[in-house]
Amino acid sequence: MAIVSGIWFRSCLYLLCVVAATRAAIDRSQEATYKLIYEDIKTIVGCYRRFNGTHEIGCTTGMNGNVGVIHYVNSTESLDWLINSGSHDPYIPLIPSTFFVGSTIKRLVNSGKVNGIMVAQADLSDVQSYPPNGFSPELKCPNAESSMYKDDPKYSCEKHQFNLDGNGILFEDLKMPVMLLKSQEEVDKVMDCYLAHNVPSGGDNASEPSLPLCAAELKAFMHAAGNSEICLRRNNLIRNFSPSQYCQELGGYSSLAFLKETPKDTSRNKTIVIISRTDSSSLFEMMQPGASSPAASMAILLSVAETLKRRRDEILSAGYNVLFLALTGESFDYIGSQKLVYDMQRDFFPNKTSNSARMNLADVHLIIELSQFVQLGRGLSSKIFYHTDPNTKSSFQSIPDFITKLEATSPSLNVVFGAASADQPLPPSSSQVFIRGLESTGVPVIVLADYNTKFKTEYYNSYLDTPEIQGVFPNRSAVQYNETSDIAKVLANVSTGISDAVVMYTTNASSDSSYKADSDTVHHVLYCLLISPDCDLFHTVLAPKDVSVVNGTTTPFPFYVSVFSAGVSTQHIQKLMLQMLAYFTGDETDLSEEDCVDNSSSPTSTFWINGRSFANGTRQNMCIKSTAQYHAASSPAFEIEGYNFSSGLYSTWTESVWPNVDAFHVRIFLKPSPEVELASMVAGITLFIVAAIVAVLVQRRAAILFPSHSTPETLTTGS
Repeated sequence: MAIVSGIWFRSCLYLLCVVAATRAAIDRSQEATYKLIYEDIKTIVGCYRRFNGTHEIGCTTGMNGNVGVIHYVNSTESLDWLINSGSHDPYIPLIPSTFFVGSTIKRLVNSGKVNGIMVAQADLSDVQSYPPNGFSPELKCPNAESSMYKDDPKYSCEKHQFNLDGNGILFEDLKMPVMLLKSQEEVDKVMDCYLAHNVPSGGDNASEPSLPLCAAELKAFMHAAGNSEICLRRNNLIRNFSPSQYCQELGGYSSLAFLKETPKDTSRNKTIVIISRTDSSSLFEMMQPGASSPAASMAILLSVAETLKRRRDEILSAGYNVLFLALTGESFDYIGSQKLVYDMQRDFFPNKTSNSARMNLADVHLIIELSQFVQLGRGLSSKIFYHTDPNTKSSFQSIPDFITKLEATSPSLNVVFGAASADQPLPPSSSQVFIRGLESTGVPVIVLADYNTKFKTEYYNSYLDTPEIQGVFPNRSAVQYNETSDIAKVLANVSTGISDAVVMYTTNASSDSSYKADSDTVHHVLYCLLISPDCDLFHTVLAPKDVSVVNGTTTPFPFYVSVFSAGVSTQHIQKLMLQMLAYFTGDETDLSEEDCVDNSSSPTSTFWINGRSFANGTRQNMCIKSTAQYHAASSPAFEIEGYNFSSGLYSTWTESVWPNVDAFHVRIFLKPSPEVELASMVAGITLFIVAAIVAVLVQRRAAILFPSHSTPETLTTGS
């Protein structure tokens, strides 16, 4: 019996080995067959789907992807041929960045002959590879639905548009995938396939090429559809059965810091608020370079904070305070500012559980918002325009008083502060939310920008809003961390002017030229945001445990707001902005790491940071006390029970969930002729039928084909 058991065991083991070997051989065969048919295109990013309360925008594919014949579209002629003459549709055009513009996209989408689009990314170091007339996928009136002038007959979007280069593609439902090929090597693969199979001998577009043709499959399936209300309702329906979601709300964490914390139960009136946004947007995932907006304004905000800290006692003695706000989510109907104003109205700001004094809109003495400063980077002008709200500016003496101080700083700075055209609205800005929040009187607001009646940048909220094209760092490879750039010197002068004006306004003192903004600080911020996060400033302000985030990271972090996650910031820019605000506004202490903890009775926060570096490469960790803190940038629409998603009162933006990290996929292959496809199908069916017949015949004659050699004696052995 033991012998039989041993034989049975060895037989099973042998069978398992055979099955495993067969499976491995099949896998290798499948992989080999796959490589014979397909070639994967890697290093890509895709367009994806977002929603608001009433619409869906962006891109998606069928669950199994979209397939089309590749055609190179780099001119009006090649575009016309595809739309009017091409007969092998659906197509997937490959478009160079110079021709990937709003009119091209709209013609392709509306043609009914296109199943997706591939874009060959520009050589970012070569300005000749950018679209000659710019590319801004934003609306001509950004955040028009949340504008305080939406229903104003004199100042509505129909009357004045600041982003004249906007084509609105970002807010179109394209209903197809759009993929950006980031690597020239991958672009060459597609072009080689196209040139080998899709260009007829008579020349490109001369006549119809013959099959087989080079084709592409683009996959970017999005789970959600409809609008935010529908999507969130579906989330709730599946919550009890599956952890999956269809969409998530957009949001993140704004950062704020007061020049000096105000104890609980005291007044915060006479607070000057200085604002910068910290987010941008674009058509493609993780492609928000943000050179014109918001990098420059973030650098100025931090520089002003550092400069005013040195004059803190003067401002506080005069009875004023300064609040620095770095708001996120502003590209999507002002998520950050809407939440902040909403909390002010409910007496929850800065934090409903903190020991600091509450602040409401009536405490806001003046708002100074930092907009765009790209023209300074191009060296085209040194003029900064101040914009005011035409409907409320006459109600506040603080506006002309501060402007007088600001203009007085110009002669010594080589920067001119001048008035924008009087008969126009405020540009798209977070300040509009503050004014709407106190409708009875409004709030005094000044928006500073390098433009007058229209944006100077042609790449607002674009994947091409790079430091090269904006002139911030024309030659990326030549930029050094410790060599202060020309743009940093100009922006430092702007920071000096703002800081000096704040001090003169609050104290009635004369201008003091000895307090100048540090151009090195401005340069370091710009370098870390736009060139490499693996920089000394980021290493300095982060906690030792968090430094790994930037170690070896040479690609700038995107400025996208991302999806909201309660209790934690998922975006590196938001975390770094908080740490920098703490560093530039806080005070060093001699506390150890063990003692560097928040005191529940103190209105300030503690930050254990990596600290400044020494010549020998070491760092001195330190504890900083600062008023810096996060403020959730989560739209009130998602916390108000029964909120009307079509009302337009608050931002309702959500982002679709996609299947996994490899959801964006591109592969190319040869598409055979219909005759070959039919022959392959017939051959397959024939082979299946023959195999089935053979199997049946073998089964019926199994006793003859496989006779048993067992004998009765053998069967009875072992008794």
